[in-house]
Amino acid sequence: MEPKDMLIDFETIEKHLDHAHQKYRGIEAIPIDKIVGSLDRYHDFTEGFLPKQEKTSAKYESVKQAVVAGKNLPPIKVYQIFDSYFVIDGHHRVTVAKNEMSAAAIDAEVIEIHFDIELSPNKKYSVDTEQAKEFLVRLEEDAFEKKTFLKNSILVYPLKVTDLTSYGKLYEEILDFRKNYQFGEVSKKGIIYASYLWYETRLLPAVNIILQEKLLEHFPNRTYTDLYVWITQHKYFLSQKAGHDVGFDLSKKDFLQKYRKVKFLDLIPQIVQDIVGGIKREIRQKL
Repeated sequence: MEPKDMLIDFETIEKHLDHAHQKYRGIEAIPIDKIVGSLDRYHDFTEGFLPKQEKTSAKYESVKQAVVAGKNLPPIKVYQIFDSYFVIDGHHRVTVAKNEMSAAAIDAEVIEIHFDIELSPNKKYSVDTEQAKEFLVRLEEDAFEKKTFLKNSILVYPLKVTDLTSYGKLYEEILDFRKNYQFGEVSKKGIIYASYLWYETRLLPAVNIILQEKLLEHFPNRTYTDLYVWITQHKYFLSQKAGHDVGFDLSKKDFLQKYRKVKFLDLIPQIVQDIVGGIKREIRQKL
């Protein structure tokens, strides 16, 4: 009897995250035909607003020219589940290598996920990309909670994200916060204090602004933590360009202006104005 395809039950595994482990394998060449999905949502939200479509095309062309010119590009970053790879970072490099160069392999920084649970040797297991992404985000959440002691189960506003690597960005911010405030030697007590002080003084004020101003209406199916991560990342780039800290408020306004999803209701005043203008022109022509 032929082995039967069997989707991994991530929902069940998620209830026992101790059975899932990450192993950093370093950089190695991986077969492109084993790359089955994309998990990176920071540079491509699938809504097309970060970055905008024209910037995405420009970046693709830039990567393509670099590859054709023989320049050494950094390895892509992937998660490996069984014999399938999911891209975290490096979409354009994969696309160029596959479609423009017909490459069989590509260098990748590999993080392997393995499970210490029994799997039937008589079945061929497959992985659903969206389920895999959600599971890996949950795995990153679990690791974040263990490192920061910020337990979502007790937080007023839980830290929930929809993008991979977002928990890593939050953790890096906490480490910088701890360093800037000089909490002394690394200890469990010091990390807990730094994490909760960051949460109260950095995260909560920003979340209150996001909720009070109803900013999530412009970003369907996202969370306030997603928006916090994106705006703080945007703030970093704006501050680097300006040469000084531009602040959360300015960064928020600039981010919304550039990347919010335009709602139909926002266009109604302009539509009405265009209609009225058209009617007036018709009347003038008839007169």
